[in-house]
Amino acid sequence: MSARTRHVVNLLERFGPLVALLLLIAGTAIVEAATVPADQRAFLTGRNFANILGQWSFVGIVAIGMTFVILLGGIDLSVGSMVALSAGLGVYALNAAAGSWGLGDSASILVAAGVCVVCGTLLGTLNGLVIARGKVAPFVATLGTLAIFRSLVLAPAQGGEIRSNVSAFGEFGGTVVSVPWFGDGGMLRLRMAVLVFVGLAIVAHLVLSRTVFGRHVYAIGDNPKAARYAGVHSGLVTTGVYAIAGLTCGIAALMNASRLNSVSSSTLGLFYELDAIAAVVIGGTRLQGGAGRVFGTVIGVLIMGVVGNMLNMLQVSNFYHGLVKGLIIIAAVLVQPRKAET
Repeated sequence: MSARTRHVVNLLERFGPLVALLLLIAGTAIVEAATVPADQRAFLTGRNFANILGQWSFVGIVAIGMTFVILLGGIDLSVGSMVALSAGLGVYALNAAAGSWGLGDSASILVAAGVCVVCGTLLGTLNGLVIARGKVAPFVATLGTLAIFRSLVLAPAQGGEIRSNVSAFGEFGGTVVSVPWFGDGGMLRLRMAVLVFVGLAIVAHLVLSRTVFGRHVYAIGDNPKAARYAGVHSGLVTTGVYAIAGLTCGIAALMNASRLNSVSSSTLGLFYELDAIAAVVIGGTRLQGGAGRVFGTVIGVLIMGVVGNMLNMLQVSNFYHGLVKGLIIIAAVLVQPRKAET
């Protein structure tokens, strides 16, 4: 590969997802202008973009953890079930704290938050140990825990809802923060989950780009054998990466449960694994591992959100949304540079 070709490839890897997002926004705006009366157009408004961010921030939080996993060359199919189980245990703990434990609302919410986050982290760590110590392929290990975690939340709830008895928990999840905006009255109203998503993305970027752990993640994903010869403890890094994925699931569980003030044991987190993987891949992270950025994942989440918004605007049946999403994923993988064989 010539130096010029390599430079072009590097530019595409770095800025391709952003260019795709901008083109998608422009194309959607043009389609809306051609098909929707001027007084009914809403795509290029702050309220619409706030809705997109609000709807996809939960998947985005999970996708940040999935970025670490895919950079390592792994996969995690259990994230949706982890979200559901962590959220369910969090609400059970919330109700116990506010009831039999006699704690106040604020203390009970803190207990629920701790249980969600700790539970998610422990479940992710379990995945990592099975993969790193048990030498089980990530696909098989997380496919198994997907079923296990979902069953553990379905059984106590009998497939129904787990409802919070603390109304303040729902108020916490429904918190809206106003931030400066150039249109729509000068302020943009964002859900708390959006700010959590952005904050986690910044932290994850710093971890991957500024720490030894981050360099080890890239090294193992790019060439596991060379990383091992260089003294990288792949077992510890693998366990740590899956623990991070679990941590983000725990945070997403807390935000979801508090937003709804309840947990649907059968539907919460359903297909999160597919949406998170799609966002990471569309954002330019190589499925084989070793190349990608958190910034790309954020762009991938936005692309998924804008595509869904566009399909709704065009009144495309929900039955076809999966078709479009699948085609986008395949196209994103096809244009990715292939890792050289070692």
